[in-house]
Amino acid sequence: MRSIVLTLAFVGLASPALATTCEESFQKKGDFFNGSAFAARVQVEGGTVEKVFSQLRPILARDGIKTLSTDVSTGVLKAENPATLLQRALPIDVYATVDGTLLNVEMVFTLPSGVGARRETVREHLCSALNQLLPKETAVVPVKDDATTIEVDAATLAKQVKESADNPARLKVNFTGKTFRVNGKVLSIAENAGSYMVSFDSGQPASGNTSTDKTNRVTVLCTMAKNQDAAVAALQTNQRATLVGRFQGFDSKVNAIQLQDCVGR
Repeated sequence: MRSIVLTLAFVGLASPALATTCEESFQKKGDFFNGSAFAARVQVEGGTVEKVFSQLRPILARDGIKTLSTDVSTGVLKAENPATLLQRALPIDVYATVDGTLLNVEMVFTLPSGVGARRETVREHLCSALNQLLPKETAVVPVKDDATTIEVDAATLAKQVKESADNPARLKVNFTGKTFRVNGKVLSIAENAGSYMVSFDSGQPASGNTSTDKTNRVTVLCTMAKNQDAAVAALQTNQRATLVGRFQGFDSKVNAIQLQDCVGR
């Protein structure tokens, strides 16, 4: 009975905000003599109870855990660490609750009195399973400023790209995926979706019609890579600067050249 009480103590645990990681959310209640329970949680963006439980079954199975039952309507999955010659089966319960666009998934491992386990070992097993429910981040290949980098000023790059814009194959062959070291006057510095976007002046309009100079001018946009705060802080508008970035594409609708993962030089 003591173990059941400990398990239930975690469910619906009031908290102003979940910990950032599974490892930070890890908790233990009880002790060796009265029984103990370990719990860890993650938040899954846009997840559903049915999908999470279907993912968990093979994840637990690979760790030797047997799923006993799942109830999507109540958000409860019951499993157990199978019994051995020296130890009876130990329960593992998973609780999934919807919170707006997030799905809170909590896993609780309960031990009866007289049975102990290392805190670090339990945390490793619980979070190993729960972290597999989270989307994997796509690794960003850092831009390398080496011999393959093409040095060019913003005006020249804008002119070359605009001349090739009507031929997608030419853009692909000559620009897409290539690394450019671009020098030019900084027009603006803005923050967008957690990244910095630096705009270079191309120096000349895309059209010879001066009345449409502003709307037709090609802009070189550098989206800065992560951890470039210091490099961006050193930039000043209306001053020349050099950035190295990978050519992502050309947006003909707004006449913008898009360079990604830019770094300061």
